[in-house]
Amino acid sequence: MIDSDGSPQQYKFSVHEVKAANPKLKGGFTFTLKVHKGKAVNDIRTSLIAKDLLHVLQQSGKAAELTESSTYEFKFDRHFVLHVTKTDIALEVPELPDDQQSTITEQTAG
Repeated sequence: MIDSDGSPQQYKFSVHEVKAANPKLKGGFTFTLKVHKGKAVNDIRTSLIAKDLLHVLQQSGKAAELTESSTYEFKFDRHFVLHVTKTDIALEVPELPDDQQSTITEQTAG
């Protein structure tokens, strides 16, 4: 997670590593897990692996520290590659379309 600060990271797993974690699981290994403040911010109910990963992250003090100010996305693809991407939390003001922006300016000016 620390290394994903500069650029997204990728970690390749072998098929037997993934299947050894839960031998009874049939298919469905792909998932996306987004974590902020130690909690999933997307729906992971259908992925046992994502739930297990979240549990491991919640046990880590460093992961708790890192997810306090950023969101981390963990994406596990069908080629058994785990992609870790950090997204800084920014206070973004949504931009209004030009026609609405001029209306607001006219109302405040007049």
